[in-house]
Amino acid sequence: MELEDGIKRINGTVEVEIQGFFTERFINLCKINNIKIWNIKNIVNGIVRFNIALKDFKKLKVIARKTKCNIKIISKKGLYFKFFKYRKRRLAFLLILVFILISIVSTTFIWDIDISGNTYISQEKIYDALKESGLYVGKNKIGIKTKKIINSLRVNLSDIAWAGIEIDGTHAHVKIVEKTKLPDSAINENSIGDIIANKSGIIEKITVENGTSILNVGEYVEEGRILIEGKIYSEFLETKDVTAKGTVMLKTQYEYKNQYYYNVQEKEYTGKSKYSIGIGINDKENYINYLDKSLNYDIIKNSKDINLFGNNISFILYRFDIYNLKDKLLTKDQILERANIDCENYIKDEILPNTKNGELLDKNLVIEQEDNNKINIKFEINILEEVGYFRERT
Repeated sequence: MELEDGIKRINGTVEVEIQGFFTERFINLCKINNIKIWNIKNIVNGIVRFNIALKDFKKLKVIARKTKCNIKIISKKGLYFKFFKYRKRRLAFLLILVFILISIVSTTFIWDIDISGNTYISQEKIYDALKESGLYVGKNKIGIKTKKIINSLRVNLSDIAWAGIEIDGTHAHVKIVEKTKLPDSAINENSIGDIIANKSGIIEKITVENGTSILNVGEYVEEGRILIEGKIYSEFLETKDVTAKGTVMLKTQYEYKNQYYYNVQEKEYTGKSKYSIGIGINDKENYINYLDKSLNYDIIKNSKDINLFGNNISFILYRFDIYNLKDKLLTKDQILERANIDCENYIKDEILPNTKNGELLDKNLVIEQEDNNKINIKFEINILEEVGYFRERT
C-alpha cells in the first residue's frame, strides 16, 4: 500500500465532485469498470466528492454521460501538476536536469571513508595504506576491485589480520581486524610459556631473546611443536622457567594448481560503449533498452538513491562496453606464461597477505598431465616467513 500511495502522489491525484440525480449509479459504474476511487463523501443529496488517480480521470466522462452527472474538479495534488505548472520555465527545467546529472555523476566517486576495528594502528596510518592500495577520497567507483585493495592493504600493513571494504553510495566502510599483540603484562617473569609453531616447514633462522631453542637450522618442524622453550638450562644452577621470546623464520611450502586449455575464447573490446538511464524502485530496475542483442556487453552501473514515501528510488546511469568473443589457439609456451602470471598473482594476493614478513624464495613448475586439449599445471612455492606464537604454560 505504501508503494501504491507513493506512486499516486508522484503521478497525481484529483479530488472530483459530481452533481446529478444518479450519483449512486455513477459510483457503482466506477466499481464495475474497475475505476478505483476513494475518500467518497456525500456532501448533500445529489452531490458526491471522491478522489481518483489522474490516469483514470478521463474514464469518468463516459460514465458521466450515461448517468447525466456533471463533473467538477475541486483540487489537484502530485508532482505531475507541479511540473505542469512550471512547464514554460525551460531554464528552470534545464537547471534541474543539470543538477540531476551532476548528482548522478557525483555518486560515482568516493567522498567519505570511515574505518572501524582498529585499536593500536592509527587512523592516519590506515588512510595512507588505503591510498597506496588504491582507495582514497575522490576515487571513482567504476571498476573498483575491493578484493585487490584489501590484499594490497594487508601487504602494506602487516599488523592487519583481516580487512573488509563495503561501498555504500559515496561512502566506503573499511572494517579491519588487527593481529593480536602480546600484551605487555605477558612480557615478564610471571608469564611462563613457549613459542609454538603455527605452520610446518624447514627452519632457516632462529634468534632467541629469552628461553632455549630446542631445534636447529635445517630441521623440519611440524605445526604445533615448540620452537623456543620457556626454560633456561644451566650446569650449575637450577632450570629456570621464563617467558620465551625470539624470532623463527621457516621455509614453508604452498601449492598452486590450475588447468589450461589450448583452445580458449577471449574478450576483445571494441572501444565503443553505449549508455542508458533507468530507474529502480525497491531493487526492481528498469532501463531504456535499445541494445543490439547480437552484440556482447559488459554492464557497469552507477546510481543515485533517494528515499521517497518510504521507498528506495534509484536513478541509474548504465554503461555498456561492447566486446567480441574470439577463438584463440594458444601455444604451450603461451600457456606456461599465463600459468606463471596466475601463480604470481596468487602469491601476491592470497599467500603473502596471510604471512608475517613473508617473501618468495622460489617456485617450481610441474606439469602433472598433458594431452592435445589441455595441460594440468602445479607450482610448488617456497616462502620464507616468520612463524610462531606465544602459548602460556599452565
